[in-house]
Amino acid sequence: MLIANGQFAEAEALIAEGVASGLISQPHATRLLERIAQLNMKLGEISARLQRAPDFPSQLKDYTLFQIKQMLERGDYSLATEAQLRMAKKLLENPDRLMDKVR
Repeated sequence: MLIANGQFAEAEALIAEGVASGLISQPHATRLLERIAQLNMKLGEISARLQRAPDFPSQLKDYTLFQIKQMLERGDYSLATEAQLRMAKKLLENPDRLMDKVR
């Protein structure tokens, strides 16, 4: 629930406590922490090569995947169009796959 609400620091602390007490397995904790890292990644942190793609939504470079997903869910297109938000989401969710297409 904490991850879904964007409370990543609290979630990380609970995961660490869960692992220490044996309530969460290490592989499961690793998956959760990787998901948190992905949701917390900013668009401006992806490969510079992807950032040079045509129509790259540079106005979103300081926003995280979590924030972009929230904008899409709320229908908030004040910073970018729906297409730009979807592109940003795709870039953050699958940067490696998209890098293969660019090469």
